[in-house]
Amino acid sequence: QPPPRAGVMIYNGERQNHHLDKALDQILIRQAAAALEKGMPVRLAHPIRNVNRTVGAMLSGEVAQRYGNAGLAEDTIWVSFRGTAGGSFGAFLARGVTLEITGDCNDYVGKGLSGGRLMVKQPENANRDPTQNIIVGNTVLYGAISGEAYIQGVAGERFAVRNSGAVT
Repeated sequence: QPPPRAGVMIYNGERQNHHLDKALDQILIRQAAAALEKGMPVRLAHPIRNVNRTVGAMLSGEVAQRYGNAGLAEDTIWVSFRGTAGGSFGAFLARGVTLEITGDCNDYVGKGLSGGRLMVKQPENANRDPTQNIIVGNTVLYGAISGEAYIQGVAGERFAVRNSGAVT
């Protein structure tokens, strides 16, 4: 490997702060404590904005850490959102976690879906034909392995690429 030019770092040159302590999932994890600790069903509701990215991934990590691939019973954790989700909404969603959004989503919805359930619905007052409206972005369900996705509208390009088991 040639030596780097002066001033060019090639390995761990600076610390990064991704502000994960401020992620929406941190709130979801706290509010879903009864489900995570005792398997008791919880129902949550939150607004969501496009700055909220990979919502559900950290929550699913907590489920996987405690229950492995078996996850929780179906719909143990159910979170309803209103608004516009940022990228990778429902990424790696674990069995037992359901995320429902009334609004729309950016790219990579359900990336690596792992047994969870996703629902993307048109707003009740939307004056548009769902069959003519893109409601989720590109590369939805990329690499999904199991779970379900319900989308009331049109998806962008590369829908369910490398999907090896999710139902949509």
